[in-house]
Amino acid sequence: MRIPARSGPIVSATAFASLLLHLAGCGGSDSLPREAVSGAVAVEGKPLRTGLITFLPAAREVATQGGATIVDGKYEIPKAQGLVPGKYRVVISSPEDKPEVITDKTNDAPGLPPIPAKEVVPSQYNEKTLLTAEVAAGGPNKFEFNLTFAEPKK
Repeated sequence: MRIPARSGPIVSATAFASLLLHLAGCGGSDSLPREAVSGAVAVEGKPLRTGLITFLPAAREVATQGGATIVDGKYEIPKAQGLVPGKYRVVISSPEDKPEVITDKTNDAPGLPPIPAKEVVPSQYNEKTLLTAEVAAGGPNKFEFNLTFAEPKK
C-alpha cells in the first residue's frame, strides 16, 4: 500500500507527538533534585512557531535529559519532569510545515519509511549542535536562544 504524498505531514506530526508523549512521561516519580526549565527560541529574531527543544547531558555525572515542545517561541519543562543541575547540550529542531513532495521514485517501494520533512533550524542547533545550557540549583533556569543562519565562528 502506498501512502499518499499529502500524508507526510500527518505521519511526521504523529511521530513528533509520540516523541513528546515519551518525553513528558519521563521523570517525576524519583527523588532527583529536579529544576523547572523554561525560555524562548527565536530564529533571526522571530519566535519559532513550533518545534522541539531537548536538553542532553554534557557529562556522565548529569543524571537527566528532557525536552519540551516549542509553541510560538516559548517552551517550559515543569519541575516534576525537570532537569538536575548541571551542563547540557541543547538540540532545537522544527520540521518544515509543508506537504511532502516525492521527487525520488526509488522511495516508492512498500515498507520504506516516509521521506522526512525538511529541517527549518540550521544544523548547528540540532544534529551538529553548538548550544549549551547550565541548569542551576534554585533557578531561575530560563534560557533564551536566538538562532541565526550565519555560519558559526571557528
